[in-house]
Formats: sequence, structure tokens, C-alpha cells
Amino acid sequence: MPRQRERSAANARAQQAAPQPPREGQATTLITVLLALALLGVGVAGYQASTLLEHAVFGPSGANASAASLAAFTCDAFKRQDYASLVKNIDPAPTPPSVTVPFDAKKTIARLQSLDVSQGKVIACTARPYSAGAIVTTDTAVRYQIIVQRAKGVGSTSGALVMRQQTSGQRLWLIGRDSSFLAPIPGVG
Repeated sequence: MPRQRERSAANARAQQAAPQPPREGQATTLITVLLALALLGVGVAGYQASTLLEHAVFGPSGANASAASLAAFTCDAFKRQDYASLVKNIDPAPTPPSVTVPFDAKKTIARLQSLDVSQGKVIACTARPYSAGAIVTTDTAVRYQIIVQRAKGVGSTSGALVMRQQTSGQRLWLIGRDSSFLAPIPGVG
């Protein structure tokens, strides 16, 4: 009989050491983890697709094919509070006689963020050419009227969005520093 007990004990230890099939709770956890990883993969792929689409529409480094696409990009940047991308599309050159000081991207971002705090984030933005159907061009600039509505604002504000086509390289459009939304805000930087 002692041998039977030893065999029974050895069989019991072997069964405990053998891998057990996953329990119902473990299977649910495994499926949840796999689905989470799949969703993460889809999210990463979606982000990469949107980045590729942005480069297809605006080109590398914000190069814009037309004044209209730059105007649309400007409104989009306002609505997303993506001021870092917006300042990459601003021509740093002075525009005498109205703007002669050096361009400071950090101050420009700070000014726009200050407006977000004091007047609320941009909830609506449209940009349209000045005059009925015609784009006003003078001194090699194209001017659009930009109309912005902020969350804390009572109404809309409007101003000029001045864009100039660059003649060097890719002939891309950049925002002129004489655009009214770039004017210094009293009390800010």
C-alpha cells in the first residue's frame, strides 16, 4: 500500500505541474488586452494617415499650393490652437513701413494663447477673399478677410489675412507679418 500512496502522490504532483487551460476570467483578460493592442495599432495608423494627408494637402513644411489653402489652414490652426504650425507659415521678413521689428515666433504664440485665455478658444473661423468673388491683390499680396468667433466673445471679430507668394524655391505662400491678427495685443509680450 505504501507504493500506491507514493504513486498517487506523484500523480497528484504531476497534474499540478502540468499547464492548466486558461480559466474563463483569464481568457476574458487576454481577449481584452488583444483588443486594446489592436485599437492602439489602429490609432497609430490613423495618426500616420492624417499626417500623410496633411503633407499631401499642404506639402512639406507647410508649403501651400494656393492662397486659398493657406487661408483655410490658418483657420484650421486657430480652431485647433495649433500655433506652432501656424508660425511656421509666417514670413519672418519685415513688411515696412508697418512692421519693422524682428519676428519672434514664441511671442506670437504667447499672444495667441493669451487671447485663448482671455477671450476663449476659437470656435468658428472663416476666411474669404475681400470683394465679391475677386481676390484683392496689391503690392504682390493677396488679402483675405478672416472672421473669428471665440468661446467667450459676444460676437465675431474680423481682420486682414495678408499672404504673399515666395519667389524663391517652391513658390509657396506665406502669411505676411502685416496681417491684423499678428498685431501686438495690449499688455501681452
